[in-house]
Amino acid sequence: MTRDEMIGFIDDELLPQVKLEIQNWIKPKKRQGGYFITVRQILCMVDFLGAVYSGYPFSERKDDPKGRRIARPDKAIRFITTFFEPKQTYQKDTVTKLYDMYRHGLVHLYQPKFLKLTSKKVLKWFFYKGKRQRNRIIVDSDQGKKVFKNVYHLRIICGDPNKKTYHLPVCINALYEDFEKATLRYKDKLKNTKYLQRNWRTTVNAICKPQ
Repeated sequence: MTRDEMIGFIDDELLPQVKLEIQNWIKPKKRQGGYFITVRQILCMVDFLGAVYSGYPFSERKDDPKGRRIARPDKAIRFITTFFEPKQTYQKDTVTKLYDMYRHGLVHLYQPKFLKLTSKKVLKWFFYKGKRQRNRIIVDSDQGKKVFKNVYHLRIICGDPNKKTYHLPVCINALYEDFEKATLRYKDKLKNTKYLQRNWRTTVNAICKPQ
């Protein structure tokens, strides 16, 4: 990128996105926005829930004095595949792609990552609002507007006639609804399961321990 392109990215993409996402929380008057911040926040909460669900046993603690492995991707993925429904949507392969693309990208790299499926195939992303199944969606892309048909939350689709570019769409309404229900399922199990209560305590104690 040239210097002007770098400056243009901040002016034309990053700051407008921040205003759409964060200002919508501070001044909730806009109907658009919320895509990045909704998914980022849910997946960060899943990191915590995955950690307390799986626990932080002594076998992990003894080799991790600074607590860097309290929350791990495999724990978050396990939480999603265990408690999120419908199960056919939250299969492990799909959830792993969701986590790698959206969680790592949004938390560390500002926007979701593209994933390489094979040497010639790439998995890209887009968000949408509303019902989890949509007959038709128009998406802005680096190649202009693209039309996708028969879109379903977390179902990989191909809008490329050459079958080289695929997309993993996220319906933020569906993701939020599924997250809320999954958390309640976990809560119900936590109430009556001693080892889950023990896992919670060991994890939260480690989180609260001064480093």
